[in-house]
Amino acid sequence: MRLYLSMLLLCFTSILWAVEPKKEYVDHPANSTVKFEALEITTSDNYKLKTWICFPTKDKDLKQVLVLAYGDAGNMSYYVRQALEVAKYGYTVVMFDYRGYGESQAFEMIETQLYYDEFVTDLKAVVEYSQHRFQQPVGVWALSMGTIAGTLLYSDVKYDFMIAEGFVSSPQDIISKLKQYLDKDYTLPSSASQYELALSKLTLPVLYFAGDRDGLTSPNDSYRAKFLNPKSDVVLYKGAHLQGFQALSDKTHGERYIKAIDNFLVNKDLSITTTK
Repeated sequence: MRLYLSMLLLCFTSILWAVEPKKEYVDHPANSTVKFEALEITTSDNYKLKTWICFPTKDKDLKQVLVLAYGDAGNMSYYVRQALEVAKYGYTVVMFDYRGYGESQAFEMIETQLYYDEFVTDLKAVVEYSQHRFQQPVGVWALSMGTIAGTLLYSDVKYDFMIAEGFVSSPQDIISKLKQYLDKDYTLPSSASQYELALSKLTLPVLYFAGDRDGLTSPNDSYRAKFLNPKSDVVLYKGAHLQGFQALSDKTHGERYIKAIDNFLVNKDLSITTTK
């Protein structure tokens, strides 16, 4: 039992929760042969968001768009390798930095807040831009804190599907766990009180990736969300928080992860969905 608690504590202390933005980029799509475009998207409250779009080759184009909503730490450059692999399989991947992250417009934050409602505003701007530009099914590829933004957004803007890893079924539960294991107080924005309602309205197809050693967003969180939404499925992998892409690699990085997305979208008939 002591060993289990020690491993759980190590898991918590190795995961950055609450906002931890980084300005410097550690990677860039230009470091690959994948076609990409760099641009800025402006939000409804006039914040400029740095954006990279990674394109598939014409012969592999699946006519599906994934908007990457990452977690609370780093910036979009930390996910370039994953995005490039997904683009190679035929998806258009739209990456962006939340305000205050990377080269997006500055935004004052405190690091003991789990997330900001403004991140939902940022995601909304990028999703709506993608829907208007591509006129194809648009999904949100949400990681950790990004699953909160994706869930809250769907109550306002209807997009086609969600790919969720490290799914948060209750922000309040995350706060309680962090207090219990790290003895640190974190805060939530006003939208957290509406999260349960937003989760009940999450009726679009959702594919959940859940790690069997994830101490914060356990498989139970994904299975609870699946119970509320018959259009969803869960892929369980052996690993900790946000280790799904590595755990589900095969001959190439993330191969089984991406194939799980392929199979899910085919089974849900999303190839013929019209963008809202």
